[in-house]
Amino acid sequence: MPRAGRQGVQIVFELAAPGLYGEQTTRDWRSGYEWWEGECRKHLSRYAQTYGFWIGVATQAGRTVDEDFPGGGYVFAPNGERVYATTDGSPGAVYLGLDLGTGHVMGL
Repeated sequence: MPRAGRQGVQIVFELAAPGLYGEQTTRDWRSGYEWWEGECRKHLSRYAQTYGFWIGVATQAGRTVDEDFPGGGYVFAPNGERVYATTDGSPGAVYLGLDLGTGHVMGL
């Protein structure tokens, strides 16, 4: 990521599919979502602030035959603040507009 910041990148997108562990029938989806939300906040907030760019996150949500995914969508500003977050890990789509100059995030 340091190279991207030096090259004048304004926004970076993270597309993730972190699988949840444990028996599929007994997995706690809420704790899985909260774990991933915390990981994103901890690492990506710091990266955004350190390198001075926006970070958008899209996470796979739902269940496959043998894996579960926590979901979650986030936007981090260059100051490290999380300016958008989904409320849970439900499968779906979010459409946002982002004014890089003002930092205004709006649903489309």
